[in-house]
Amino acid sequence: MKILLDTSVLLPGFRYPGLEKKLIGRLLAERITPVITDYIVEELGENIREHYTEQEKAIALDLLLELLKLGVLEVKVWEHYSENINEASQYVPEKDTPILAAIMLPDIDLFITKDEKHFTKNQKLRNTPWQAKIKHINEYLAES
Repeated sequence: MKILLDTSVLLPGFRYPGLEKKLIGRLLAERITPVITDYIVEELGENIREHYTEQEKAIALDLLLELLKLGVLEVKVWEHYSENINEASQYVPEKDTPILAAIMLPDIDLFITKDEKHFTKNQKLRNTPWQAKIKHINEYLAES
């Protein structure tokens, strides 16, 4: 199983390592492959630069590099999901289009997010094949 993780789920964990380890650790213990995209990595970087102190930036960078170095995260790049961009743009704002395009990939089983407006409660996504793939982090944690 492969689970795509949203920036909104990863960002707090990069500031507070215990939260990140809890989610990533849980996924790995269940033999689930955590997935991110090149777009999510860029978005993480922007958010970290804008909202983190210098010390928090150093922690976040170390954590991200460690996760990438260990090979526990699968990273999808533009070439993997770009063919879904036009269709994704019909359902979410431009900023979230690359994320929905990645959710549309057949090997992505689930997407975990905190973004209710654009994903978990987005009326445009109702009755689409991707709605069942999208879960709020609280819902996911309560189920597992």
